[in-house]
Amino acid sequence: MEDRNVLERILAGSEQPRDLPLSLLETITDGFSKERKIGQGGFAEIYKGVLQNGNVAVKRIGLTVHTIDDTQFKCEVQSLLKIRHPNIVRFLGFCSNAHHVTQSEGSDNILVLKRERLLCLEYFRHGSLDKHITDELRGLAWSARYQIIKGICEGLRYLHEEKNMIHMDLKPANIMVDDDMVPKIADFGLARLDKNSHTASKRFRSRWYCAPEYDKDDEITVACDMYSLGVIIMELITGDRGSNPDINSVLRRWKCRWKELVRRTSPQEQQVSKWIKIAESCMQEDPKCRPSISDVIHHFNENGNTNKHNSAVGQVISSAPENGFKVSI
Repeated sequence: MEDRNVLERILAGSEQPRDLPLSLLETITDGFSKERKIGQGGFAEIYKGVLQNGNVAVKRIGLTVHTIDDTQFKCEVQSLLKIRHPNIVRFLGFCSNAHHVTQSEGSDNILVLKRERLLCLEYFRHGSLDKHITDELRGLAWSARYQIIKGICEGLRYLHEEKNMIHMDLKPANIMVDDDMVPKIADFGLARLDKNSHTASKRFRSRWYCAPEYDKDDEITVACDMYSLGVIIMELITGDRGSNPDINSVLRRWKCRWKELVRRTSPQEQQVSKWIKIAESCMQEDPKCRPSISDVIHHFNENGNTNKHNSAVGQVISSAPENGFKVSI
């Protein structure tokens, strides 16, 4: 009972994340029952843990030959312990347990060592962002998508600039959304504190979001995250994985949704056009030509929101290593 009380205090924010006993995580997930399983991907299963003051997510890492090793698990825990931001999933605790169990082998029972590695995290009933991405004519309004892009960028800026951390697996499935559709970056299993750190096998990466220089040459820089960010922004705008959308067609569908029939350029249309260009810049083949996260954040401060941005603008994208990234207005 005391262990449960400790986790409840961590969830309430009155205590710091810590190591948690396996018995507690088994109890709150009803023995990792099928009914409590809420997700699966890569090398882990996710279960809902029920407490008196709320729910938590328990990530149970698999034990097959394709799973992460102790070094990678330690790296993920150390990464999670270092970060705290409104746009990062909150880390509540971890468990690393080894115990012996009996196992039948033919007519004999043998003793085998069983390893358990688990993470306890903030729970989101709406799941991950990939479940909410649709085309321009359905789903989230542009204002909601714009705020999601902004939140992802703020979380990424925190990682890159305040924690000197490269996420290395940024994708919609690794971005949770809360009840107000605020995005929370999750899954730091491949995160690295510097570009020279050892990284996990590529089989854990989603190649669609993987920067070409990493896919080809294992090159790890913050520009890898910027490439992934560009793909995510483009998907949020278009609802499609197409990397080269017809901007006029995208805008036409958004205007249809907005019922914008007049010829003047609306603030929303200006924003959609600009963020398509920014996404394209993030997805450039040459990593040196991609913007930094500070460059991208600058445009939120420049624009404000759709209600405040009233100037009719033309947009020019310029991206060169010596000049940096620029959207001229």
